[in-house]
Amino acid sequence: MINHLPKLLEGKKIILGVCGSIAVYKSIEILRFLEKLGAEIRVVMSENAKEFIQPLLFEALSHHQVLHKDSQNWRKPPCNHIELARWGDMFLIAPTTANTLNKVACGIADNILLESFLAFDKIKAIAPAANTKMIENPITKKSLEVLSQMNITIIASQSKELACKEIGNGGLAEPLEIIYEVLRMFFKDNFWLQKKVCISSGGSKEKIDNVRYLSNFSSGKMGANLALSAYFLGAEVRYIYSAESYPLPLGINKIKVQSTQEYLQAIQNWQQKIQNPKNSYLIMNAAISDYIPQTSASKKLKKQEIGKEWNLLLKENIDILQSIEKSQITIGFKLEDENGINNALQTLHKKSLDAICLNEISSNFTPMDSKENKILWVTKDLQKNLGYADKLHLSFAIFNEAKHL
Repeated sequence: MINHLPKLLEGKKIILGVCGSIAVYKSIEILRFLEKLGAEIRVVMSENAKEFIQPLLFEALSHHQVLHKDSQNWRKPPCNHIELARWGDMFLIAPTTANTLNKVACGIADNILLESFLAFDKIKAIAPAANTKMIENPITKKSLEVLSQMNITIIASQSKELACKEIGNGGLAEPLEIIYEVLRMFFKDNFWLQKKVCISSGGSKEKIDNVRYLSNFSSGKMGANLALSAYFLGAEVRYIYSAESYPLPLGINKIKVQSTQEYLQAIQNWQQKIQNPKNSYLIMNAAISDYIPQTSASKKLKKQEIGKEWNLLLKENIDILQSIEKSQITIGFKLEDENGINNALQTLHKKSLDAICLNEISSNFTPMDSKENKILWVTKDLQKNLGYADKLHLSFAIFNEAKHL
């Protein structure tokens, strides 16, 4: 589920609070995901949580003693709510019952989990899980507003069939979604808050007939990683794609397209809603076909109709970057096997781009469908090698350079 993510949380210390909820089984998956990303985890449990699951399981997975009513001590090494609060970089309560979130909003600390949370003064988040009527009760809604005003991140519950067999809001967010929000809290960059970023990704699919199309080897992985990094940095992200490489956060606005015309229309729709172009970034990572079929059939073409040879007539496709307005900051991608820098500089000037990410391929390397990439950042004043790395770390490097455009 998280194999597409590198160890982004190495060196981070996260406290996982667990309440008495039927959703407690998802806490185990959350813990495992956080560990796989490199974080060190310690768990604190309410007494009601122990009715659902024993502390021993969390101790075996986290390799730390679990803090609960019976384990709290002030000896050396200590295990208590003050020591735990000093230790962590982030405190996440998942699941958070309606009872717990209402108490947190009122500053009540009548159990060891609430004591620990009240004593903690760094990054805080809760992931509610409760019956629909409880989560949508005006008291609970007011408490959620209060918590948001106190800079406690609310990882929204989801609508689904609940354990009580009712269908409605109140289900704990999926573990991967919770992980995405944890990463966003750690990586949020003030520069990118309120910025709008549109990313095109994948390869265009140009219809030949009802079952065949003309396309390329683009996997969309680079574009997906650009969308992830922009989201983690705090930007408002529009992601225009032809194929999904892996699940992305619900907070990313995703538009699925196929043809060049659909890509163009989706980008122009985004441009029309831009209010401040200088705070908006278009990253054109999609691999758009240079040529498209001259005609397309409205039915499947039969072998008998085509014959032994198929001479498919193609025509030159439109160039999206050449066609669109450049009021926003615009970054292109270019894939070259020779004369890469010269071609990138010519494209930069010809298409009035602010920057180009140059991929140079060889017989030994191609970024297509790979987890890694190597990129040269090219502007009119700068050529900077961003190195060879996994695509998510390279995406962060691209956005770091984009801050200076």
